[in-house]
Amino acid sequence: MLTNITSANSALRIVVPEFYPGGFDVDDYAADSMFETAALEMAEDLMSADGKYHAGFVFNPTELTLSLTPTSSAATRFDNWYAAQRAAITIFACNAILSIPALEAKYSFVNGVLYSWPPAPVGQRILGARQAVFHFESVTRSAL
Repeated sequence: MLTNITSANSALRIVVPEFYPGGFDVDDYAADSMFETAALEMAEDLMSADGKYHAGFVFNPTELTLSLTPTSSAATRFDNWYAAQRAAITIFACNAILSIPALEAKYSFVNGVLYSWPPAPVGQRILGARQAVFHFESVTRSAL
């Protein structure tokens, strides 16, 4: 039996309470790389002088990267979001929900920021994708 593992029907909604309180859906992802979370470093370790190994749990932000085509309406929203933050000289927090029907899962990204955003698309033979990088306090998986 074939198992559906498409990411094409996934959905991402971002809410920025101070700027987009109603939230918006992210659309028009780059075909080869839609979204990605970086591996979380959850431990810090050390070796003592006498060769004993020690480790402990540490918290680190969760990094989420989105790749968007130049025509994505979300890219325009990110442009406006960045401009508003720059004008106010502050950062607007955000939350996001990523739904992936193929896995029957949703991922809740909590208390994050738009960490980096290129001010213009990549100029190649055709305009290239732009990558939005977010850092979140936490991410939790639950059933869809």
